[in-house]
Amino acid sequence: MVSKNEVLDDVICYIEENICSKLTVEDIAAKAYISPAHLQRLFHVTFDMTIAEYVRGRKLQKALELLYSTNRNVCDIAYDVGFEHESSFIRSFKREFGLTPHEARKQPYGIKITPPG
Repeated sequence: MVSKNEVLDDVICYIEENICSKLTVEDIAAKAYISPAHLQRLFHVTFDMTIAEYVRGRKLQKALELLYSTNRNVCDIAYDVGFEHESSFIRSFKREFGLTPHEARKQPYGIKITPPG
């Protein structure tokens, strides 16, 4: 029998390895060999957030890393981390970090981020 922690460790690894892909709860659950509903419950009880919130947070953190480490434009970065629309990316980014991607890129010392979970 696989423990809850082993399942969640595998899920987190899968998410991290595929963070720039389109990730659905159904796909993630299939990789963990459990139902989407059971995975959602496990994740929420353990991390006090949904899988979608975790994935979105990790995608935005990856985008922030790309903003600081490359000169790529915001639209390309949004697409690279799995957002289909730049406007949705900018709204999510501002909600997460309190700045737009353009404003964040101009910060002399970057912005402090806290990993989800």
